[in-house]
Amino acid sequence: MIIKKTAVGNKNEAFIESDFSPGVNIISSDDNNKGKTIEIQSMMYALGNDPAFPTSFEYKDYYHYIEFEVDGATYRLCRFNNGFVLKHNSVLMIFDNVSELKRYWNKHIFALPNIIKNQISKIVDPVLFLQLFFVGQDKKDTSNISHAGFYNKADFYNMLYDICDLSGLELNENEIKKIQDQLAKLKSERELLIKQHKILKSQKTPVSYLSTISDKTSFEKKLSEMEKINSKIAELRKARNTAATRKASWETTLKELRSLNRTMEKGELRCMDCNSTNISFSSSKKNSYVFDVSSVDMRNEIIASINDKIMTYTEEINKIAAQISVEQDELQALMSDEAISLEAIVAYKQDVFSASDAETKIKKLDLETENLNNQLKISTGTTQSKKEQQLGLLTTILNEMNTVYKTIDPNGNLHFDDLFTKKDEVYSGSEATIFHLSRLYALSKTLKHNYPIVADSFRAEDLSTSKENIVLDLYKELPNQVIFTTTLKLEELGKYDVRTDIHHIDYRDHMPSKMLSKAYVDEFSKLLSSLSINL
Repeated sequence: MIIKKTAVGNKNEAFIESDFSPGVNIISSDDNNKGKTIEIQSMMYALGNDPAFPTSFEYKDYYHYIEFEVDGATYRLCRFNNGFVLKHNSVLMIFDNVSELKRYWNKHIFALPNIIKNQISKIVDPVLFLQLFFVGQDKKDTSNISHAGFYNKADFYNMLYDICDLSGLELNENEIKKIQDQLAKLKSERELLIKQHKILKSQKTPVSYLSTISDKTSFEKKLSEMEKINSKIAELRKARNTAATRKASWETTLKELRSLNRTMEKGELRCMDCNSTNISFSSSKKNSYVFDVSSVDMRNEIIASINDKIMTYTEEINKIAAQISVEQDELQALMSDEAISLEAIVAYKQDVFSASDAETKIKKLDLETENLNNQLKISTGTTQSKKEQQLGLLTTILNEMNTVYKTIDPNGNLHFDDLFTKKDEVYSGSEATIFHLSRLYALSKTLKHNYPIVADSFRAEDLSTSKENIVLDLYKELPNQVIFTTTLKLEELGKYDVRTDIHHIDYRDHMPSKMLSKAYVDEFSKLLSSLSINL
């Protein structure tokens, strides 16, 4: 993946950066307010990242554009608030949120990692995925991921495992041994009670009708299970209704757009207010994207995008309907009960009542056994061999991190034994800078990913010139595109201009706190018009 161009702006002011090379790029300035962070954050925001702009920058008032290349194919993507427009060749797609974008990306651009989150398989969001190759200037934390909240460190590890086809959940050997010992003890105790009260060996239905405690426990368990299924069905129906509503809305829009394709033998369509023949289309009242659909070609592109969206919602509706059917079958099975005659119950009455205490104990043992077995079942998703491979992956990354650290700082006394530090051992200053640079490098080297490596303020906290040169030499070895930013001291100005191995992008001439200007508005408007967006 190669970033070719970025842009940010609106109808009043804009900025465009198209001077990227496939190798190592350094964006520099002579001050901290020349627009480097806005440039980098806008780039990541356009890719779906959570916003982390300077507080003085009203990012929601601007369009954020990025043009990138993947396997020789060029993609142009623009974001405004939560809406996205993506164009590849003649295909134009509209997405209302990050979730729609990532599903399309995963299917048509390249596969994104999947992790288990809250017991559900989930395509990771850009806010987590981008941390594989991006480190921002602010809110750096060596003890946790950036934007910690919905995602956490465990999700980051699971993302790495999925990328290397090592995903899964598993208990460690000590935990498994402890559970197995508990199960053996419970089994022995149960067998002893069964041996003492042979009536409890019977699998005939009348026995289960005779114990008040057993009946109450069974009923409460069944009721709890029914409530869970009912809640799940309600949520699934809500999701299906939402998808159906959106599908119907887009089908109505599609009919309106298709009606514009009807030819007229005489006359033409005109606006009754301004007499113009231009017709525009917006995907929603809240979405500020406006497309000129006066031409047949443009209408056909919008129609194709809407057809794809309708197909996606149809697939989602069918998938949810199938899930509802499964849950309904399970609910019916729970609600059904085998009929039994009074005579059959009376025949077992005395024997079962004499064993009521033992039956109560067995019920408790069975419940505990079930819980322990469930823990082992969760663990079966990953074999011990795979766990060893996961540990091997982390060891390889950490070894690479430590090697890079020692290369950058031979006299340093740090040793990395995890991808994150403990909460009470957060690195600061140049140590934190080297930590993040070492991890970015090690992830690229180990995973062999082809994503651009982006680090805002890569020399933060006074990384010395000698260490900086080592960092640049290391990153030049990688096949990835690299984009670094830094603020130069007065005596350093021009230091990158004489280097042929570094592509220098100089922001020195930018007005302080005013990177955006009217000078770029016309070109920016043309960029957006290529996506059929009218400012």
